Amino acid sequence: MSDRPPFWEPWAGTATLPAALLLGEHVTHALFERTGSMFALWLPGVGRSVMVRDPAVVRELLLAPEEAVDDVAANLVQTPVIGPQGLAVLAPEANRALRRLMTPALRPQSRERLRAEAESLARDVLAGCPLKVPFALGPRLRTATMGATLAQVTGVAEAARAAEWNRVLHRMFQQAVSAEITVRYMLRGAGGLAWWPSFRRHMGECDALVYGEIARRRRCGDDRDDVLGALMRARDERGARLTDRVLRDQVMSLFAGARTTTATGLAWLFERVARHPDVLRRVAEGDEAYADAVCYEALRVRPPVAFFGRALRRPVELGGRTVRPGTAVIVHIRALHHHPGLYPDPAAFRPERWLGRRPGGYGWMPFGGGRRTCVGDRMALALMAAFLRVFAESVTIAPGVPGDEAVRWLAISNVPGDDCRLVLTPR
Repeated sequence: MSDRPPFWEPWAGTATLPAALLLGEHVTHALFERTGSMFALWLPGVGRSVMVRDPAVVRELLLAPEEAVDDVAANLVQTPVIGPQGLAVLAPEANRALRRLMTPALRPQSRERLRAEAESLARDVLAGCPLKVPFALGPRLRTATMGATLAQVTGVAEAARAAEWNRVLHRMFQQAVSAEITVRYMLRGAGGLAWWPSFRRHMGECDALVYGEIARRRRCGDDRDDVLGALMRARDERGARLTDRVLRDQVMSLFAGARTTTATGLAWLFERVARHPDVLRRVAEGDEAYADAVCYEALRVRPPVAFFGRALRRPVELGGRTVRPGTAVIVHIRALHHHPGLYPDPAAFRPERWLGRRPGGYGWMPFGGGRRTCVGDRMALALMAAFLRVFAESVTIAPGVPGDEAVRWLAISNVPGDDCRLVLTPR
């Protein structure tokens, strides 16, 4: 392949962004087919870019030396919510150090405890769902996962306090995962983010709650068995405790992950099984390995996160093309997961693909890849499997709208176009 793309490719590639928003992602997939799994484009606020979907190219990108690849720049879009010390936007060495501290805090005391808590949450959600009428499950899943994350991270479980936190977080995330924040981030150099008083006010309300909880614990010596408590007890390699800013940014990072990845992954899981009743019947029979496979396949065909990326500091060989420094390399996760060289009939929902094996390598990346893989991926999978088992045992699930729900791009997420509209019927 020539080092330089054809003259028409950047123009066609740039046009895929508005075309995908207006016409659907088949436009993007068509350009991938035309260009051979990589195409150039220009993105407002990002600049010169290439979009890729080939697992071999993804492998080359993620294994490139740190001095050649910046794995922070592409994540800076998350900074308005998670802050400058959030795990996703820390430099590699700081990221590794903080990840070592966070991983034990996010690891449940036992697999059985995690399962019991997840199944209890699923039963609570199911008990609040209407039966035999169409309704949107998505809002209930977002409320439930945010509430579970709130209890796990901060220990806030009292009804009045939890309601206040949920209200404040909900208002902020309504803007943080909107199309508006994408446009404003692209225009950040012209004040798109700085001049957004309503978002700054909502973000300030979130900060007041988080910093207030940290201050209360420091003042009272409250040493709880939750993620915030574990992080407050942690010490870095110099023996120093984490600053309030670092603690705040990790708390907001975990809330953002619950909102954009876990809740959306659950919504797509139910959107898919509603259209495959044979899959739900098999789960209801108690085949837990198959339930896990259903979750893997739902995350493959409908990954909740749209992209992840890296910026090049030096020339890097990708797919036979030398990509120049200053280029952003964007991995289109859904296109990667639908690569025909990896998955026969890639659009088909076939959980059997995963029986007897776990996802791995560079062809299944719903939680990102490389050093920036989400630290909460195992907990998200456990939550999805628990919800699936509880619902399958109790109800049949049918689509609430005809056909498949469209994939709607919202900020960095792929969300169901009708917010997971279903009809539940008791077994």
